Amino acid sequence: MYFFIFDYYLTDNKWIQAIGNTFLEVATYAAIVYLNLHLLIPLLLQKKKIVWYILSVLLTIVAYVLVMQQSGLEQVFYEHTAWRNIFSMVLNTSLFLLISLLYWYVKQGQLAREQHFVLQKEKLEIEINFLRAQINPHFIFNTLNNIYTLALQKHDNTAPMVAKLSTLLRYVLYDGGQGTILLKKEIDTLKQYIELHLLRKPRSQNVDFYIEGNPNGWEITPMLLINFVENAFKHSNLDQDENAWIKIHSEINDKGKLLFSTQNNAQPTMPANEYGGIGLQNVRRQIALNYPQNYSLTVDNNDGIFTVELTLQLTKK
Repeated sequence: MYFFIFDYYLTDNKWIQAIGNTFLEVATYAAIVYLNLHLLIPLLLQKKKIVWYILSVLLTIVAYVLVMQQSGLEQVFYEHTAWRNIFSMVLNTSLFLLISLLYWYVKQGQLAREQHFVLQKEKLEIEINFLRAQINPHFIFNTLNNIYTLALQKHDNTAPMVAKLSTLLRYVLYDGGQGTILLKKEIDTLKQYIELHLLRKPRSQNVDFYIEGNPNGWEITPMLLINFVENAFKHSNLDQDENAWIKIHSEINDKGKLLFSTQNNAQPTMPANEYGGIGLQNVRRQIALNYPQNYSLTVDNNDGIFTVELTLQLTKK
């Protein structure tokens, strides 16, 4: 715009005069824009004082015409008869008021979208933290019940179970709140959890845990896999049924695709619709929030055998 106006004023090679006139005219338009953006819109339009805003816009146009006429700038900026000059001044003022108004609306829309994005992100983070707060105490509560039972029996494995629980608690407290951790660390925690359960009544031949692929270098959201293992132990009746069994399988390929499954026979008296409970519901929601469109999760009950199968696309460290 500056060069367009400069070309209009540049006659007879009067460069200095053209530069001065151009700067002066651009400054008047800038004053109109800033007046609208920083005074009229914030004080009137944003506060829903529409009538006052319209009156202020009309007053700004009239004031511009009067200033041009009284200051002598009309003869500098315009070269026609009085009425055509007035029409041009009204048109120019209205144009820059409209441009500044449209700019404000576009900027407000952009700010609203950014605020919506930030609020959605904060909402998701709050929901994820809330779900973790529900999952972690659920896991700890079940483990403490196991230790309490051994303590009542004065079992020799009580002290080792407390030691393993302290290791698991460190994982829950220091790693469970992180965004992601190494998959290997999550798997090592699964081993600790299984060993903790087997200390209560060793039946390692009834618990199979096998791993395929190399977990090194891949990251996963903490406290996901351990919840499925916890559910398998919770509902397998391994402590009372000699024939109870659990199978846990973890497989990861070179592209970071994780296949994780647990399978166990359930307690005969337990209704099928009670399997999983709040722990499984929460971890399902947590997976959906952390891995949107990058996961699949199925829970199946077939002839008293419960199978959980999870597929995740992990991220590289």
